[in-house]
Amino acid sequence: MAILSQRHMELGGQQVISHVTFEPPLVISSELDRHGCFIFPINTSGEIYRQDGKTKVEADQGVLMKCGTYVNKWNHPENADLPSEVVILRFYPQIIEAAIDAKNLQAIKNRMSNRSTALVEMDILMKKYLESLSFYFDNPRLVNDELVNLKFTELLLLLVSIREPNAALDLLSTLFDSQKFSLKEIVDSNAFEKISIDELASLANMSTPTFKRKFKESMGESPGQYIKKLRLRTAANMLDTSKELISAIAYECGFSDPNYFSKSFQSVYGLSPKQYRNR
Repeated sequence: MAILSQRHMELGGQQVISHVTFEPPLVISSELDRHGCFIFPINTSGEIYRQDGKTKVEADQGVLMKCGTYVNKWNHPENADLPSEVVILRFYPQIIEAAIDAKNLQAIKNRMSNRSTALVEMDILMKKYLESLSFYFDNPRLVNDELVNLKFTELLLLLVSIREPNAALDLLSTLFDSQKFSLKEIVDSNAFEKISIDELASLANMSTPTFKRKFKESMGESPGQYIKKLRLRTAANMLDTSKELISAIAYECGFSDPNYFSKSFQSVYGLSPKQYRNR
């Protein structure tokens, strides 16, 4: 759908805290170049697709994301009478170092993580924090650099204080380490999700034609052909090894229509999924 409004708080000339109101469903591609971010969804839930897979964000969860490229998909809310919103805090290296004391900064640097995202439950402290941000968005005349720095520091301290296991604190240690994945790894990680070739190209930081050409040069077939074969091969293995309903297997393997799955399966294996299971 459409973005209805955007408001920002700046620090040192950079947009650090943003509030976006939108009409779902909303799909946005974003590249976090040289910074990470923390997203609070309000009256919406969604999926965040990464080069190494998907993170599902439920109601009452925030998500910390490190440097990289993402496709965000925000869904219709349970309460359709209220607007859908996200509050975004952008993590820049210089802001983190200025905002947090040396002891906590060293504690962060001593941890390691291979994650791209970390979910944070919206407890009472996080909710009160979010309410305070809403107040300042509604009263922009009160906002200055000192206040923005204070609110940013407050969020960092909340993340640092989360009880173990602390996925957010682990991720902060590698927040600015951009990971590199091959085109095959990007496709393999998202092959069973509801994601288009255009969105896979966005994750690879390429135009769709360039992504298709480079993938075919590397793998000898188009991304669509590769994904379909991978899904069908996985479905055949599940038919051999599980007793799940055939329609459930179709959905798990990324097919939105069981009839199309059956036709595709028979065209490759010469048997319907049911005949293949009973052979």
